[in-house]
Amino acid sequence: MRLRTKDGFTLVEVLIAVTILSIGILGIAGLAGTAIKNSGYSQAVSSANNLAQERIEALLAVPYANIQVTDTVTARTDLRRTCVQTDATASKPVFSCTPSTVTIPIGNRNFDWSYTVTFIDLSGDGVAHATLDGLKEVSVTVSWADQLFRATKSITLVTMRARS
Repeated sequence: MRLRTKDGFTLVEVLIAVTILSIGILGIAGLAGTAIKNSGYSQAVSSANNLAQERIEALLAVPYANIQVTDTVTARTDLRRTCVQTDATASKPVFSCTPSTVTIPIGNRNFDWSYTVTFIDLSGDGVAHATLDGLKEVSVTVSWADQLFRATKSITLVTMRARS
């Protein structure tokens, strides 16, 4: 004659199983939060990159000689700007330009942009001549306030502009 055993789980086994399951669910929940955070950041970086590229393309419409010059009356209002020379070093003068329309909204974020123009000394004579050397570096910077990281983030795209 056989003794009948009781089928089922003990209370200790159930508690251990629930504990392991809870740890797993908490880990997945933490990963989901990180994925959402990174997705938002990636979207902002992509938008900023696209805006910087679009601003570089727009700046190609500005004549080579005037790209570092203040212009508050041009027909294209998105290209109106105030420029000041921030570095007067003869071999590498730098001009910082702030557009009249600094903030551009994209989706639920506001992006700010500005650019710098640096003259390049191609001849190697120690002086960057706007007309003789004929090359300028244009750096477009786009920044935004990132609420998730609680910091201002920015990207910079750089291109070279040759005298035509």
